[in-house]
Amino acid sequence: MLTRKSFLPSVAIAFALSCWSLQVNAQADAPGHAPVHAHDEHGGGSLSLSNGQQWETDEALRHGMLEVRVAVAMMTPAFESGQLNNAQAEQLSKAVQGSVNTMIEQCKLEPEADADLHGILAELLQGSAALEAAPLSSEGLPALQEQEALETYGQYFNHVGWEVDGHTVHTH
Repeated sequence: MLTRKSFLPSVAIAFALSCWSLQVNAQADAPGHAPVHAHDEHGGGSLSLSNGQQWETDEALRHGMLEVRVAVAMMTPAFESGQLNNAQAEQLSKAVQGSVNTMIEQCKLEPEADADLHGILAELLQGSAALEAAPLSSEGLPALQEQEALETYGQYFNHVGWEVDGHTVHTH
């Protein structure tokens, strides 16, 4: 049965993705912007590098991703001990959604980097929704952690000082 609580995260994801779609279409139609292409033109939604190098980031992206990383790190011990409660999960979910919304609003990346980023942001929103629906679900916080969306971000985006598996990953 669809409840208000289970319906809202789905609405948030759909809204964020539709806003992103409108932004992408507006950028594609704007003078001086290269046409934006669908994610499946990158091999079924897979991410790509910029001529073998990580995509450059801007301040808003770095700030937003650090916010998500810190929020996830703060809740990880409670999750790992099986003590993450509904209120904590909702707080983390809202923090992730807020950071993602801000990153979308302030995004100034080139279209190909933007397309890759939005795949990662969609993963963050999906993990956030799953977390709020079931705080101890493996589809929630683990999808946000280093092993998933945050690690993928560090592999494809040049964020000086960002670490994946204890190793700093940046090309500059």
